[in-house]
Amino acid sequence: MRIHFRFLAVFLLLLSGFWPSGLLAAPSAAGTRGFDAVKPDLTLLRETLRASGVTDPARSLVYETSFLELVSGLEREVGRTHSAYRRARKLHQALHQRILRRYVSTADGLDAVLERGEFNCLSASLLYGMVARSFGLDVQVVEIPRHVYVRLFVDQRRIEVESTSRTGFDLRPKLDLGTTSLSDPGYGSNAAGAGVLPPLSGTLPEGVDLERAVGFLWHNRGRRALEEGEALRAARAFLEESRLQPAGSTPSETLGMFLARAFRVAYEAGNFEDAYRIAEIGIQILPGQTTARDRLLAAALKRIESILESGHVSEAEEVLNLTGSTVGKPVDLRRLERGACPLIAAAAVRSEDWALASRMARRFAIAEPDRVESNRLSLWVARREREVHASLGHNACSEMSPLFLDDGESQFLSDSRTAVPPDPSPSTADPTRD
Repeated sequence: MRIHFRFLAVFLLLLSGFWPSGLLAAPSAAGTRGFDAVKPDLTLLRETLRASGVTDPARSLVYETSFLELVSGLEREVGRTHSAYRRARKLHQALHQRILRRYVSTADGLDAVLERGEFNCLSASLLYGMVARSFGLDVQVVEIPRHVYVRLFVDQRRIEVESTSRTGFDLRPKLDLGTTSLSDPGYGSNAAGAGVLPPLSGTLPEGVDLERAVGFLWHNRGRRALEEGEALRAARAFLEESRLQPAGSTPSETLGMFLARAFRVAYEAGNFEDAYRIAEIGIQILPGQTTARDRLLAAALKRIESILESGHVSEAEEVLNLTGSTVGKPVDLRRLERGACPLIAAAAVRSEDWALASRMARRFAIAEPDRVESNRLSLWVARREREVHASLGHNACSEMSPLFLDDGESQFLSDSRTAVPPDPSPSTADPTRD
């Protein structure tokens, strides 16, 4: 839009006082009901805009204003006919006359429709669905491979609407009883033409409500982010998609596949911070999946190594603790501790943080079933601490000040004749293992 968003938002907000007050209500329509007044669902509208990538409040307000103006115009054009069927058909025709101007396969965001009139099957279906709900209609969005369309329930009858076609109202889908079907879940790349729904396999698929259909937008955003190499942004979009699934449902295998791909992109690029965040998201979406926990453990160990190389030893312990609370299973935590504790202990010894080194040695002793290995790390940490303390004693000033001497050496000074243990060989001193 050429006009500055903030200026336009304020200007249109001032005009809102002249709109019908019924347009500003935002209850959600549920089930078939009588038609009393136009009631846009602003909560759904804002969530759809957010899923479309509109995060700036000023831009969001501009698009909200455009939507309300559209609904207000449709109310004058369609009227308040009590025939739900005629109302739905008039809305479909009016949307194609007013705003659905040009099909673009990638135009799945609501902003593209409201701003430029560009649409695909997803954006057209969401727009028609929200408008139809505003006019008291019971709406679902139906998902088939690489395509979505609208389903209405009017007078106990199911009406299929191909929202991308001017002649797509009240179609009869043709069922393809064969076994082949597309497995790609991308939405928007298989739009119907000339008012014909794509062939469907078997029985008619179930629809979802508009709130869940917003998840299709998040899915597309995640896939585009992956194509652009933005792995963490993709994982966050997939997390938003998963949150819109029904409570208690199992995420699809496709979602797990894309999360694994996002993790691999970040991990192979050496971006272990992002890989760790993606693995955390994977645990949230697929908490019971073993591979999701494995990815988190792998990323945590690499992240700890990277943190230790930068010299932030105490931060490495924080990552270890956080990962332990995230994976939840003691057996997974023990696996991580066996790999991470020797690394953190060695770095703590180098920085002479003896408390941290001792804690890591104790944790390793609990996690490592091999008593020889676990005792080896504890003995090495204790030996190095004694060496450093002994070295500090030998470097003390040998000329005693008379102020601190009284008939002999001070009892607070270490005995210079104390034997220093021999320097351990690398094989016994190094706590790390191949």
